Amino acid sequence: MRKLTLVLDPAHGADVPGKCSPDGKHKEYRWSREACAKLEAKLKDKGFKVYYTTKAITEIGLTKRTIAANVIKEDHKFLISLHNNAAGDGTKWASARGYEVYTTPGVTTSDKYAEIVLKQLIKDFPSLTLRADKADGDLDKEAKFTVIDKTNFPSILVEWLFQDNKDDAALLEDPATTDKFCDSIVKACEVIDSTL
Repeated sequence: MRKLTLVLDPAHGADVPGKCSPDGKHKEYRWSREACAKLEAKLKDKGFKVYYTTKAITEIGLTKRTIAANVIKEDHKFLISLHNNAAGDGTKWASARGYEVYTTPGVTTSDKYAEIVLKQLIKDFPSLTLRADKADGDLDKEAKFTVIDKTNFPSILVEWLFQDNKDDAALLEDPATTDKFCDSIVKACEVIDSTL
C-alpha cells in the first residue's frame, strides 16, 4: 500500500472566461479534467489513493477547493493543480512556450516534491522548455496562488504548456502527449512515495 495520497485539483471551471486558445479549439477546463481523470486511473493502477478538490465543470471557488483538500483525512497528502499557461489575454497567438511548476514562497516540503516532479518532466520531455526560477537554488517558481497557499500540506501548481502558442496548443490537443505527461507525474509520485 502506498503511503502518499494524491489530491488532484483541476483548472478553472468552464464558466471562467478567457481560458482557451485564441482559435477556441483548446479549452483549459476540458484538458485539465481529462488529464486529471487519466492521471487518477494511472495512480490508482499503481496503488495510490486519489481525491479531488472538485469534479464540477463550473467553478466552485478557490476557497471551497482548499477547504475540500484540507478536510481529507489522510496522512502524507500531496496536491497537484493542473493548468495550462498563457502569455496574453487569449485573443492572439503568442511566442512563449514550455512549462512551470509553482510552490509557495519559502522552503517547504512542497519544494522537495516539486523538484522531484520537475526532474522527471525534464527527463521525459527533454525537447520542451522548462521555465525555471533558479534564484533560490531550485527549479520551481514561487507564487501565493490560493489553492497551494491555503492548503495545509505539500502542494504544487503545474502550468503545462501555453494554450496561446500554436505549437504548445497542438501538443495539448494530442492525447499521446497528455498520456506521457500523466505517466511522468505518476513516476514522480512513486519516487516521492519511496521517501516517506
